[in-house]
Amino acid sequence: MRYGDTPILIIDATRSIDQAAFRTLSSRGYKVTITETAREALQLIHQTEFKCIVIDIVTSASADYGGPAEIRQFIRASAVALMTQVPMYSLISEALEDGSIEPLAIPVLSAKIDHLSRPTLLVGTRVHPQLIESIRSKELLFSYGTTLQIAMNLLVDGWCDIVLLAADIAGLIGANEMAVFHQVRAKQLAILASAMPGRASGIICIETPQKAEDYIALFEQIARSRIGARGLKQERR
Repeated sequence: MRYGDTPILIIDATRSIDQAAFRTLSSRGYKVTITETAREALQLIHQTEFKCIVIDIVTSASADYGGPAEIRQFIRASAVALMTQVPMYSLISEALEDGSIEPLAIPVLSAKIDHLSRPTLLVGTRVHPQLIESIRSKELLFSYGTTLQIAMNLLVDGWCDIVLLAADIAGLIGANEMAVFHQVRAKQLAILASAMPGRASGIICIETPQKAEDYIALFEQIARSRIGARGLKQERR
């Protein structure tokens, strides 16, 4: 499967794509558009049908990459990849340091569940009865999801107070812990996407390609992910 002569959108505030790779892609017929913000990208997807949308994640808090609402619009328009320039363990360490993700033992989380912001995303390997009992005792609405797409829909549309997502994030949470996502933007979604590679959701996480051939392989990988997500939806129907 080749994507020559079809539109590709890359959201990249730091312009990290190598210019030699960009020229090679252009010479092979790839119509690559690079924009710096999610806002600009949202305008572009209403004007052009992109086959792939690649979002480069940087560690700067000032970068405009949008949150679940914007990224969900990208997923609805095309196949999406979140691209990171650093290894995943570094991304997780950074999220822990800046407080956007906080691992908590179930007893501690159960005791402070009513003090969390709304809606709250909680990620763990299983649903703990003690936590569910605490949520219900506070008369909070909650929902349980097994895919990143479902969790994003719940967060964006505000269908409930607490969103529980089943995922095993290596090196982040233990058996009797859950991770509280105090902020859910591109970086946090990349961590989740890397932890759920076997579940079709129309979104994947990859390390930043270095060569034109790597970008071509990425475009094909994104397309396969998109096809897998569509197949899953058809099976559920």
